[in-house]
Amino acid sequence: MSTQCLLKLGIVAWYEANKTYVANVLCENKARPQMKCNGKCYLRKQLNKTENTQQENQIKKVSVEWLDFIPASHIMLSGIFPTSSINHTDNYKPIVGCNIVSSIFHPPSVF
Repeated sequence: MSTQCLLKLGIVAWYEANKTYVANVLCENKARPQMKCNGKCYLRKQLNKTENTQQENQIKKVSVEWLDFIPASHIMLSGIFPTSSINHTDNYKPIVGCNIVSSIFHPPSVF
């Protein structure tokens, strides 16, 4: 909702900054100056287009949000990922009794 408000504000600000250009070039009623449209028809058209786009995006969001409610217990992934036939064994052997650090790092000797 706030995005829609900011977008409309941007359109109105652009219209106000370029009012003479819109009235002289983009206005649909520039041939009829007695209507005193001054490009407001173009502004209305742009705001309606923005509103329609936002409504379409909201409908799309609702349809996507339903995916969040699928319980994980109903998802079957066994056929999607290949299974590995490699036997994973631990080849890690802990180093016990090795005191390399204390033989290298020692405080400096005093003269």
